[in-house]
Amino acid sequence: MKRKKLLIGLLAGLAGILPVSAQYGEIVNGLTNVALPLIRQGAGYKGYVEADYTQGFGNYRSNFLTLATSQGYKFSDWFYMGAGIGVDFLWSQINGGWGEGWIDSGNGWNTHQLTSSAVMIPVFTDFRFILGDQTQTSFFINLRVGAAFLCSDDYVKIRDGYLSDRNYFYLQPAVGVRIPVSRTHPRQALDVGLHYRLMTSDYWSNWQYNAAINGIGLNISYEW
Repeated sequence: MKRKKLLIGLLAGLAGILPVSAQYGEIVNGLTNVALPLIRQGAGYKGYVEADYTQGFGNYRSNFLTLATSQGYKFSDWFYMGAGIGVDFLWSQINGGWGEGWIDSGNGWNTHQLTSSAVMIPVFTDFRFILGDQTQTSFFINLRVGAAFLCSDDYVKIRDGYLSDRNYFYLQPAVGVRIPVSRTHPRQALDVGLHYRLMTSDYWSNWQYNAAINGIGLNISYEW
């Protein structure tokens, strides 16, 4: 509370202390008008730690087990924005007889080792919207946008070809329920949700050169 009063006083003081320049006055007044509502609404640092499971579907499927954290700023009771990083453990689902007829064709294109499991590092911007009173059980909408990086030079087997890129576009929207730990500590909560994951990458086969990897799954996080 003392920090909030001190910051409010500093912002108000700047508006009166600066020279009579109208331009400076407008800038300070604008910053004050933006900052004061956020301070009163409880803006500040916030963090999340999360565990996900994603089940792949479609032609180019992979399953993911993920540990991730997001650190950022809570601008109001209903809006959070931050940046995050995670570790993906993925394993692909391939058909029996994968590679027959072309993997040993001797054309000289296969210069990498092949694997059906790998580790990836997703890096993302994180947006979260709280729908309801944060002191009670409420709903949330989460959106993560960024990139994921394969931690290996190996190509990843997938269906009748393989993923040959190390950099992937990453998108993961989610919806779920936010459950406060207690009424006296509403900033601390458990979040349980459902998410959709989209990743795009270069792909090799006899007829296609890129692929969209889709999945749906469950995510559980703790926030403070």
